[in-house]
Amino acid sequence: MYKCSAKAQLILDQVRQRCQADTQSNHKWTGKSGNYMYIMGRENSDGKATGVVHKFQPDGSHKLAGSFKIMADGIITRFTGLSKADWNDAMKNAEVEYKTKYSEKSEEVPASTESKIA
Repeated sequence: MYKCSAKAQLILDQVRQRCQADTQSNHKWTGKSGNYMYIMGRENSDGKATGVVHKFQPDGSHKLAGSFKIMADGIITRFTGLSKADWNDAMKNAEVEYKTKYSEKSEEVPASTESKIA
């Protein structure tokens, strides 16, 4: 499994949901100017998620169209084939999901720590 920061992974999950809605696959979607797919790149030690984006040609083949980069803090800096509106939706939804999943855990830890000390 690809390793990146929790926020970057939540963005990838949002993109994957978009792909599922468009094409019922995990890596292909329909953009404004055609059909695209993303391919994950190598893992980055700083937690960002990177890879390439291919665009499908009329003959069924695909060619490199660009790339994507999702920073460790969950900010999309580049994602060829996805509109800015898609970027903003993915970042907003991922942030809400992050707060829901991880803020509860961080609030519980100090409470249990204090009870052990006292």
